[in-house]
Amino acid sequence: MKKINKIRLLPVLLLVAALLLSCILFSFGCTKSSTDKTDASLSEAQTSQTANNTEGQTSTESSSASSLPTTTTAAATTTTAEQIPADIQKMITEADKYYNGGQFAEAVSAYRSIKPAVEKNTIISDSLKQEIIAGYTNNFEDSKTITDTARMNYGNAMQLEYEKRIDEAIKELEAALSIYPKYQDAIDKLASIKSLYKLK
Repeated sequence: MKKINKIRLLPVLLLVAALLLSCILFSFGCTKSSTDKTDASLSEAQTSQTANNTEGQTSTESSSASSLPTTTTAAATTTTAEQIPADIQKMITEADKYYNGGQFAEAVSAYRSIKPAVEKNTIISDSLKQEIIAGYTNNFEDSKTITDTARMNYGNAMQLEYEKRIDEAIKELEAALSIYPKYQDAIDKLASIKSLYKLK
């Protein structure tokens, strides 16, 4: 009778061991690949930002962090025979303000709201609609890349803290803050970890 129970228990133990092993390998792979993606996304955003700055789209608003991009949307500065409606221009200005101020999550949201407003507008021509959308697309994509990368770093930090790998968690949070200095969740979590583990 004991031999039969052992035989039935063996496949269950092997299954549990295989699941544990796959979870460990998956979490290691996620951590490594997300770090690689972070580096690639960051360099892509910086390359795009350098291209934007060389096109002469610099902002007059200065920022305290030197790594923050500063540009204005091309459609906002384009002069055409047809004028951008005031409500849409206000939306573009607001989104650019968030972008230049380093509030990338807010910029993503603001830029997203422009496209439906432009498409619904019946007064402006299709060519101006395309010009407006094309004008803010680079800033929108940069903001999205920065927020996605910072959130990925933040998620990695949460997992590493759970695994009690505090030094690595701090590095992930610092990486998030290096590209998105106003990421409040990362700021709060870094302060919390340092306080909890009495680090400086």
